[in-house]
Amino acid sequence: MLISEKITIDAPVDRVWNHLRTLQDAEQYLPVVTKSEVHGSGLGTTRICDVQMGDKSFQLVETLVKLDDSQKSLSITVDNAPPPMKDLLINFSVSGNSDSSELQVSTESTQTEENEKMIIGIINMICNGLKQFHEK
Repeated sequence: MLISEKITIDAPVDRVWNHLRTLQDAEQYLPVVTKSEVHGSGLGTTRICDVQMGDKSFQLVETLVKLDDSQKSLSITVDNAPPPMKDLLINFSVSGNSDSSELQVSTESTQTEENEKMIIGIINMICNGLKQFHEK
């Protein structure tokens, strides 16, 4: 099942893209991330996030596996996380102009219906968090 979310952000496309491609500041737009560290730049960059979801805390490790500046798109793999996030490939793309951006976040899932609902919630959190971060 394709899980996909689009959101319009009232911020220039280049600003949104230049921030997104670095994987920086996850704790500033994702309320469940208490700390994040980025290692490297470009393909192969890893991000380690300390996550607190309710009474559960864990570390999530992601790797940047696709980066296309001309298309303003990237993909990350979730290498270490509890189910249903582990092994997800999450795709991001940004389009727009100097006034606004459209962010699309998507993934393919073969999870149970309950886990897919959780993934949809996380994708929505990413989109809404990035919107709030860039519109402040």
